[in-house]
Amino acid sequence: MKKVLIALLVMIGLVSCNGGKTFKITVNLENSTGKTVTLQKYDGSTLMTLQNAVAKNNTVVFKVEKSVISDGMQIIIDGWRRPVVFFPDNQDITITGDYQKAGGIKATGSAMQASLNSFDEEFNKLQDEEEMKLYAIMYVKENIENATGAYVMYRYKWAFSERDMKDLCNAMPIDMKCGYKSLIADYLQDLSRVSAGQPYTNIIQNDVNGNPMELASVIGTAKVIIVDFWASWCPDCRKENPELVKIYNEYKNKGVDIFSVSLDTDPAAWKKAIADDNLAWPHHVSDLQGWKNKAAGDYCISFIPQNVILDQNGVIVKRNVSINDLREAIVSVIN
Repeated sequence: MKKVLIALLVMIGLVSCNGGKTFKITVNLENSTGKTVTLQKYDGSTLMTLQNAVAKNNTVVFKVEKSVISDGMQIIIDGWRRPVVFFPDNQDITITGDYQKAGGIKATGSAMQASLNSFDEEFNKLQDEEEMKLYAIMYVKENIENATGAYVMYRYKWAFSERDMKDLCNAMPIDMKCGYKSLIADYLQDLSRVSAGQPYTNIIQNDVNGNPMELASVIGTAKVIIVDFWASWCPDCRKENPELVKIYNEYKNKGVDIFSVSLDTDPAAWKKAIADDNLAWPHHVSDLQGWKNKAAGDYCISFIPQNVILDQNGVIVKRNVSINDLREAIVSVIN
């Protein structure tokens, strides 16, 4: 009887030491009462819904079973364009902020999340694009064996060359179970179809008047075609547009054209941005599906602004050329 009692006490002690078999995710967001909060997680590259609940008094609490796999989770609420990703690592997590200010929402509670928060804080201080790239690469190398490294590489894909992505992905543990590692592998496979040297994929979407316009009609009419992915709601896109207009005016008589694909959902906002930013080239299309834009999917566009540079035969020469390097890229193709 004593042995049985001792065994039970040992089991209770073990459960107490590891904090039980579940952990909590407390979502406390101002202005969220009545909103449905959905908790999600990747299983491989498939996004799965774990739980959802309606916020009461601006709060939702999820209880989640602990797992041997320390992968990321995310919450999404109707009205948000992007989810809030966090890494609980079987620890209680608190998510705070304002539902209406998605950029200021913060998760705290685990060592993995603290590491990611520190990265975000330092990364957001940087102004130079090259410094940002180097800092992101350094973080991934230092966290190559945990899910936060894979997440940073997937989130900031623009900071990594295709070669760097492949090398870093190969350096991750073979048995590492991580949804973002799977997403990177899928992205690299898709990217191979639209990398430099590959033929263009045609785009057929409606113009601002609701009439179909296709990229194929522009191929052969210019020496360089810049396929520009943007949106009226994208601050970085709008910031770059004045320089893009300058480049177009400078090179339009030298064989350069632009084919703009908008990731807008509001046609009025899209048309207004074209007018306000003086985007004078005639080729503007959108299917008004936001991030679900078919052309964006075909060209592996996961952030904007982004571009794909085509030669006069429709062959992809470069992609994701920064606005500062765009002139040089144009001249290299023309010559």
